[in-house]
Amino acid sequence: MISPNLVLAQIESRHLWAYFHKDWIVEIRRLLRPQVPPTYAVFIESETILLAPELADRSLPSMPDLAVARSVADADGNQPRDAAVTTAVVELEEPFEIASRYSLVIRRSPEQEIVAALEVLSPSNKGIGNRLDREKYLHKRDSYTEAGISFLEIDALTNGERLLPDSLRRLKEFERNAWTSFPHDGVRRLRGYGWNIADPLPVIPWQIETDLRVIVDLDSAANAALESNPWETLARPASGR
Repeated sequence: MISPNLVLAQIESRHLWAYFHKDWIVEIRRLLRPQVPPTYAVFIESETILLAPELADRSLPSMPDLAVARSVADADGNQPRDAAVTTAVVELEEPFEIASRYSLVIRRSPEQEIVAALEVLSPSNKGIGNRLDREKYLHKRDSYTEAGISFLEIDALTNGERLLPDSLRRLKEFERNAWTSFPHDGVRRLRGYGWNIADPLPVIPWQIETDLRVIVDLDSAANAALESNPWETLARPASGR
C-alpha cells in the first residue's frame, strides 16, 4: 500500500472526503473501544446539514425597493389614471447539497454524560465553499471546551484555513495537524501534532479523564479505513486510470 497521506490527498482532490470521513472514524472507534472501561461507551453521532453556495460569491441583480409598473390599456384603449405599484420579485435557482457529518463521542454511564469528543474536519468545516458551516462547527467546538469536555481535532486536509487555537498557531507550518485539549485544575492543557505528506500519521495519547488515557493511532486507523473500500482505486487521478 502507498503512503496513507498520499491516498488522503487524492481522496481530498477527488472530492471523496465525505465518503472516507465516516470510514476513518469507524476505525478510530474500533481502536478505542478496548481501551475504555465498560462504564464508558464510544458512539459515532451524525447530523445532516444543507450546504448551499455563498451568496457573497455570486453576482445578484440589483432590484429596487418598489417597482412601478404601467398597466395595459383596457379593451377600449383607455389608459388607467394611476400606475399599479407592486413589490419587487426576485426568482432564481441555486444548487444545494445534503451532507452528513460524523463525530465520535465518549459517554460515561450511568448519566450518559459526554466526557470526550473527536472531530475529523471536513472541507466545509474549514469554510471551503460554505462559511456558515465553518461558523457552526467553531460554535460546536467552543461548546465542547467551555463545557470542560476533553477534545481531539484532526485536520488531515491540505486545503482551507487552519482552525487552530492561537497558542498552537505554529502548527500552520505543517500540511496537516491534530491537537488535543484537556481541562484540569482550572487550566486547559493543549498538545499539538503537525506532519507533512512524507511523514507517518501520528500516534496521539488522548487524556479522556484524569484517570483515563487512550491511544489514538491515526496511522493504523487510516490504513484500516483505506482497506474497508477500494480507496486507492477510487481516489486514483483520472490520468492514471
